[in-house]
Amino acid sequence: MTTRSPAGPINFRMVRLARELRGYTQTGLAKQARLPQTRLSRIETGQLAINDDELQRIAESLELPERFFFEPGTPAAVPLFRKRAIRSVRVVSSIQARLNTAVLVAQRLLDAGIDIDPPNHFPEPGQYSADEPARAAQDLRRDWRLPFGRVDDVTALIESVAGIVLRIDFGTDDASAAFVGSLGDQRLWFLVNTRETAGDRVRLSLSHELGHAVLHRMQPTLDETETELQAFTFAAALLLPPEAFDGAVPFDALTLSVARELKRTFGVSIQAIIRAAFDRKRISRGRYTSLYKQLSARQWRTTEPDAVVLERPRIFDEVLRVHRETHGYSDQDLAELTHVTIETLADLFPESFSARPRLRAVKSQQHVE
Repeated sequence: MTTRSPAGPINFRMVRLARELRGYTQTGLAKQARLPQTRLSRIETGQLAINDDELQRIAESLELPERFFFEPGTPAAVPLFRKRAIRSVRVVSSIQARLNTAVLVAQRLLDAGIDIDPPNHFPEPGQYSADEPARAAQDLRRDWRLPFGRVDDVTALIESVAGIVLRIDFGTDDASAAFVGSLGDQRLWFLVNTRETAGDRVRLSLSHELGHAVLHRMQPTLDETETELQAFTFAAALLLPPEAFDGAVPFDALTLSVARELKRTFGVSIQAIIRAAFDRKRISRGRYTSLYKQLSARQWRTTEPDAVVLERPRIFDEVLRVHRETHGYSDQDLAELTHVTIETLADLFPESFSARPRLRAVKSQQHVE
């Protein structure tokens, strides 16, 4: 018998999403749920309907309520994120599943009686050319009327144009931020990894994802190396505008001392400043190499001096505040509203939710004197 809810049959795509969220291979989940792997494969692709007993076993194996699998639509947006040196397909799939699940949760929270009226609006797809990312960043600064020099708060900037910034645990530190935008969803999602604690890296990573959203949203797929370079060029031009930055870099005489001062001025890492100076031909390759050797000698490649304050999103915190204080919802209510468990909320949003303590039975011991 095909499993149905009041809204209709289960969404087979949610089975794969849930499996990847929990880090299972198809073989591993099939064994855990006592299903033939071939049958699970056909369920995940919609070739076979799932029955009540199979759904119950899968839900229990993945520690998710059965209603999670009735989520309508296509939770299959491919997030854009800086993958660094991720070589594992399984790790990438896990990150994507965590990001998509977090967005589904946030969508349900926003759809439950929350209205957002941003003061500005996001550019239309294709409004700025990906072929000229630096020019696109300059035009965006002009159109959004940003002041000369430093962008004070990248997170607040994105939220002011209808972007939703979420801080979630990516399950790994191999990526700092991501952008999710898909057909049928008017909201644009910018996700920051809670494992990234350096404020300057978060600012650059968010600007990088903003570049993807401005340049590549709903555009023909390009080579990943090219899109990543375009997004970085956009981010550098946004945070280090040429009219303010280039003249502050002594021609082929940049020192770490000057780079530190520029970091304090623009809120961008010393490494990004050195690279931007090289990309814009303000320093030679020899000085670029020398500066990086100096960074390594001082062990600044991993931890730089002059920490930049970590930016915090406001919209999602306000959504949770309204639900908790105005609507009177408990975290258990929010878990039921979003079709997941409290443990899943705490796993994805560790700064916003706390998991219930796991209790286990122990044998009582009687003390006899």
